[in-house]
Amino acid sequence: MRGTLLSVIGLTGAFAAGPAAAQVAATFVEAPSREQVAAAFPAKAKADGQSGVVALSCTAAMDGRLKDCVVIGEEPRGKGFGAAARQLARSMRVAGARSGDEVRVPVNFSADVLKADFTAKTPKWTAMPSTADFQATIPKHEGGPNAIRVTLVCDVQAGGALSGCTVDREEPAGQGFGQGVLALASKFKVEPWSAEGLPTVGAKVRLPVRYDLKPVDQASR
Repeated sequence: MRGTLLSVIGLTGAFAAGPAAAQVAATFVEAPSREQVAAAFPAKAKADGQSGVVALSCTAAMDGRLKDCVVIGEEPRGKGFGAAARQLARSMRVAGARSGDEVRVPVNFSADVLKADFTAKTPKWTAMPSTADFQATIPKHEGGPNAIRVTLVCDVQAGGALSGCTVDREEPAGQGFGQGVLALASKFKVEPWSAEGLPTVGAKVRLPVRYDLKPVDQASR
């Protein structure tokens, strides 16, 4: 008989400015949207189309808000990116940190965030469908393809929910696999701040899904 192996293809990113590792592995539950980051973008840098990166060291408050943020890395300097990052940190809240813990925050002022169709490349997934969800919606073809790849492009709403998803890639095409994944889009959620230090709310994300159908020895079940 045939079994099913399902996975979401994850994306990872690294922040290069300043110390890379956070002192506390905190999860962002609130963060500025793409529109808020665009509004805080230093005016001169915005006019010049110049990007910047900032590393902040903040202290977690009892409610998870960030306070006493200081700039520990800024590139380029003297362009206002550090002050803008500290302003944005006021809208951030984290989980997984105790009061007084140090939280390192990457803030990436990519000029791309100024575009309405900005895509966050390294979202952190906080929820996704179960294997049973996939098995209930993915078409089953006897003797069909073993390797299926589907990529959705979605908008991120407040709270990390996805909306307006469309099928960008479907291999093999024309067998309903794209629509099967599309039906599960509401079960995916992302953090409001990406691994590269960029907003996801108000941005687009690419959702690559891979599922491999492999023979399972019935005697081993």
